[in-house]
Amino acid sequence: MKDQIKLSRKRCVSFCTAFSYDLTALANAIKRKDYEIKLSRDVLHVKHLKKFYNIFFFQQGCFVCWGLSRRQEQKWVKYVIMFSRDPIPIIESDFFSFQYDNETSIYTHERFKLDIITLESDHSQCKLAISYGLAKSIKLESFEDAIQETVKTNNTLPIEIARFGTISLSKKAIFKRIGEIFLARSSITLNSEILDTPEFFWRNPNLEPFYIMTNKFLDIPIRVTALNQKLDVLQELLDILNSQLQHRHSTFLEIIIIILILVEILISLLLHI
Repeated sequence: MKDQIKLSRKRCVSFCTAFSYDLTALANAIKRKDYEIKLSRDVLHVKHLKKFYNIFFFQQGCFVCWGLSRRQEQKWVKYVIMFSRDPIPIIESDFFSFQYDNETSIYTHERFKLDIITLESDHSQCKLAISYGLAKSIKLESFEDAIQETVKTNNTLPIEIARFGTISLSKKAIFKRIGEIFLARSSITLNSEILDTPEFFWRNPNLEPFYIMTNKFLDIPIRVTALNQKLDVLQELLDILNSQLQHRHSTFLEIIIIILILVEILISLLLHI
């Protein structure tokens, strides 16, 4: 069956478009007769009753589409902006093709270079379990890109200190860099719960193997470790910039003290003339 894959299989695409979504407002906005809506604490399931596609919106600013056309996907990308908190400038996406087979699995088709999801049934709970993994992966990708850009912008600072013993940036520029690094780091810290196993699987342990399978295929454990290492790099950059500011401040105080001593000596000399 796997060797007979056709390129016309249905699409499964994950998107990361924002820091988070207002799922309640989104659910209220799309309540129509053609949709079946199911809202839980961290996910909104939208099922079209006539076109038979599924979308899972996750609170952390991601959603996963099953069975939509490329045009339909882009309509939802634009529509969800109204319910987004802090939309990201570059939208992340990941494409899969899915079909139905005798067992649920994920593999890469060597001939077509496609990531294929096979499902043993059309049960929405199975799709949701896999979607949790897909959403985590695309959110991680957003984090990875943000951290990489921050590290790239600041990677010359340690070299500059090693060569010249100081940073050429102004005090204002250093404060700005500190703010940028802090925001990049805190955005991940505030979303750290997405790196844990969702509560959904505490209530549905029979579906957790699908989630684990997805995480393994997408190398999520390895990527989380790498992400934590990059966070450590950002913390080191913060420490470097803070120490540079403290050094400048102490140097400034020393100069002030020297000037005051010189003024005191000068006044003392003038009084004795």
